[in-house]
Amino acid sequence: MTGREQTTCITITVASHRTGLAPRTVRRYIRRRLVSDVLTEAELAELRRIRRLTDLGVNLAGVEIILRMRRRIEELQAEVARLERIVTSREV
Repeated sequence: MTGREQTTCITITVASHRTGLAPRTVRRYIRRRLVSDVLTEAELAELRRIRRLTDLGVNLAGVEIILRMRRRIEELQAEVARLERIVTSREV
């Protein structure tokens, strides 16, 4: 892709088939804001993560905490990468 990512919206029915979750479960996760109501490939990946966690016995409150921590780690990794680029550019 060139600069801008193209996003394709996915229906709840398709998300259900592709993740193995019941449509009402997908809707529940949307209502609880575990995933966005605009379903994309990234949201499907998140739904699969949620399914793996619940299959392991993690309750939804725990899933929410894990997902929040995971997102925060990704933000911090991006910040570290940004700072490393700044340091590297000043060393030249």
